[in-house]
Amino acid sequence: MTNGRRWLMAGAVLLCTSVFSASAAPVPATPAPPSSVKNDPGKTDSSKTRPHRKTVQERLVEAEKALALAGNDKDARKLADQAETLRNRSLTGAVRMLLTDSQEALGKHDFQAAEDDLTSAITIQPDQPILRRYRAAIRSAAGDNNGAISDLGVVIQADPGDATAWGMLAEAERDRHEPDAALRAYKQMMLLDPHAPDADKQLKILQKEKDGQED
Repeated sequence: MTNGRRWLMAGAVLLCTSVFSASAAPVPATPAPPSSVKNDPGKTDSSKTRPHRKTVQERLVEAEKALALAGNDKDARKLADQAETLRNRSLTGAVRMLLTDSQEALGKHDFQAAEDDLTSAITIQPDQPILRRYRAAIRSAAGDNNGAISDLGVVIQADPGDATAWGMLAEAERDRHEPDAALRAYKQMMLLDPHAPDADKQLKILQKEKDGQED
């Protein structure tokens, strides 16, 4: 397998990895702050308010920002995994079952069945962009680069910090023989994940392909 396919395969493999790691890591409850002052039961202390509990989306944005500023490969991969877990956090049980079915179909190279399962999942939770990224991976594997790019456009609009989506977009554009678009997408991926594996090598390949088509 060439390095150029790593983003595609990553998107497909994550159907059976990050989805279940997300379900295995429940969000811990925020403990109430201790109080040494006895309050009158008939009165409400307005000075004490419950601390803000960050939403999944807020935590995802923080993880994406931290990934872009990661100082080394180890920290970068840890932050990337954290972001991926958060992207899968809100998927319902029914959707997770469809993802499992899709992964099984993908293992049998039944791309149509795998895509149909993802389409059903998207119908159930259309507000979860990660599902479209998974479907884009299947479409790319089946040779439907236009369909993959359509899905990835929705993903990137909803979650512009998704480095994997940008990398997959670069690969799909490359397969469509659009080196300029591929290079732009890959540069954006590198801004979001500077420590992506083999990023510099892939950038040189895409730059060479773009320069080769210039007059």
